[in-house]
Amino acid sequence: MSKKNNKIFVCVSPETDIREKMVCELAMRIGLVTIRSDAKKILRHSVYDIELSEAYFVLVDNFAFRDSPSTTQRLYEMAARGIAIIVGVKKMPREYEVISDIYYPEHLF
Repeated sequence: MSKKNNKIFVCVSPETDIREKMVCELAMRIGLVTIRSDAKKILRHSVYDIELSEAYFVLVDNFAFRDSPSTTQRLYEMAARGIAIIVGVKKMPREYEVISDIYYPEHLF
């Protein structure tokens, strides 16, 4: 697993519980937390539950790239500055692949 590469980390699974586990596992693997249970404590279910202007990281298990292009742009800008952005999505839109580091369940488990 590579270290932070200034892209949005994206965990793709249609199942909510699998996405949650993937986001927590990835947070541990990149060194954001030391154990998975710590990741669950800081995990949010929506990016709108986080004050992005004050965030040191973003850990969300339910995100949709196309819902708000301005929010997606903000997350990409944060990732480009080195802030860890890990989101879980049901499916990955092709146009956002270039700004993302994409993981599927078989990559993490």
